[in-house]
Amino acid sequence: MYTQFRTRRLEQCYRERRKAEALWGKAVARKYVEAVNLLKAVTHPSHLGAFPQFDYEPLTQDRKGEHSLALARRVRLIFTVRKGKDALIARIEEVSTTHYDH
Repeated sequence: MYTQFRTRRLEQCYRERRKAEALWGKAVARKYVEAVNLLKAVTHPSHLGAFPQFDYEPLTQDRKGEHSLALARRVRLIFTVRKGKDALIARIEEVSTTHYDH
């Protein structure tokens, strides 16, 4: 999938790991870059289930239409998917701290 970032800060955190480390710590920063690279590598969100370390989930209820990948125990990358001209586009929306355990 192609990727886009909702904010310049999210894109900078992908391109400059030091910025991500300052925000989220080293472990989450590393997983964030890995997760974005994974989104770039797959052609459809359904393929993300093949990577259990990211605990892919399509979200429901008030977050219907959003998807998430686990970066740490309570930290998830939230993204949306839309059709582009030639391929699906994953838009990185946020890195969110969840308030529940899986």
